[in-house]
Amino acid sequence: MSRKAISTAIKSFAALGILALLAQFVIFVVDQRELAVVLRFGRPVRSVTEPGLYFKTPFIESVRYLPSTLQFWGDTTSETLRDLPTKDNKKIELVPWAVWRVNDPISFVQRLRTMDNAEQRVAQFVRGAMRDVITQYDLEDLVRSTNREMKVAQLEWDEDDARSAADGVIPMADSPAPGKSHVLGRQSILKKINEDAHRRLATTTAEEEGGGARGIELIDVGISHIDFVAAVQRTTFDRWISERNAISTRNVKEGEQAKQEILNKTNAEIERIHGEGQRKASELRGRADAEVIKKYADAIDSVGEFYTFVRTLEAYEKAISENTEMILTTDNDFLRQFQHFNNALEPASSSLAPSR
Repeated sequence: MSRKAISTAIKSFAALGILALLAQFVIFVVDQRELAVVLRFGRPVRSVTEPGLYFKTPFIESVRYLPSTLQFWGDTTSETLRDLPTKDNKKIELVPWAVWRVNDPISFVQRLRTMDNAEQRVAQFVRGAMRDVITQYDLEDLVRSTNREMKVAQLEWDEDDARSAADGVIPMADSPAPGKSHVLGRQSILKKINEDAHRRLATTTAEEEGGGARGIELIDVGISHIDFVAAVQRTTFDRWISERNAISTRNVKEGEQAKQEILNKTNAEIERIHGEGQRKASELRGRADAEVIKKYADAIDSVGEFYTFVRTLEAYEKAISENTEMILTTDNDFLRQFQHFNNALEPASSSLAPSR
């Protein structure tokens, strides 16, 4: 290759390098996730909302890029709205959130200038709208989505309910839970909050930053967490605990009373059954004794003399021995059987005597 060709190639590469260096002052690229604002001496003159390759005047115009994607604000404890009163005077705290985006780059640069300022404005509009709207409604409207009839678990169960609970089925009260007849619902309240926040954002006044649109758009506003404030929460829980303890104490007392009534009825029934059994046993025993006595009397009537004779002999056997000395008259009852013996032996002796 000749020196001339080499020189030409070097000059060409140098020219391309110079053009590439100068191109950054003339050409700018807009990504599909970006918006661009062309500034002429610091003042916005046109905006670019479509991705592509664009030209600008070097050293006179500059480009500022803004995100075209959706932006999220809130859902952090630092953004919590505290001590927010409802219409029924319930102090609550809630965590808001909002989705927004830049929809007019020129107005955004003129009015808000930075993303931090825009986020602060979004927070201001959303927090103000929530405070104004929520204070107009009761807590029940805020935490419920419909006015459907609610049922609560029974605190007093009968035997059927107790068996159902043992089977894993919690009895529910037939009567609806106390509350309003008509509930607006959380979704309707959030819709009103969205409308109020959009209205605040769209409001243009000559007194505020020269009027005109702000260049941002609210997409959605919501609530991620609702709760009582700490002091009210403790007081509410303590009150609920006291109510449940009172109900529990009442149920225990009623149960003890019912238990004692059942025990008294059972003891009375036991005493009645025991007394009736004793009475029947006494009657049976009396009839049996009477039957025995009657049979003894009949036996004595039928074999009275023989029975007396046997008992007398048994008495002689026990009372008289070889060394027994007794002094009795002949007419004593104890020796009456001997007299009978003598009377019985005399005819026998006379019949055995030899005839002369």
